[in-house]
Amino acid sequence: MAVHNLMEDIVKACLKELMHNQPNLQILDDRMQSDVMAIALNRLPAKYVATAPGEVFAKTQLRMQVETDVYRELTNAVDKVLHSDRPSDLIEKND
Repeated sequence: MAVHNLMEDIVKACLKELMHNQPNLQILDDRMQSDVMAIALNRLPAKYVATAPGEVFAKTQLRMQVETDVYRELTNAVDKVLHSDRPSDLIEKND
């Protein structure tokens, strides 16, 4: 198994849950979701694993420990992306 940053998996899962629970976030296209994830991941500590058993153990323990921080950073990142002046594919398609 290659070295892997578990925080990426956790952020992706939390963003999916956030979008599912908040229908107003369904407007986030793939590029905007990638931007949100990148912004959040840059503000969160990386958590690396190198073995499959380590990944299973760490995912269980880590998610419970960092979920509050992940949701906070995702919320800030969503706000930043939605209020950005950078044009998105969504805006370009609707013009």
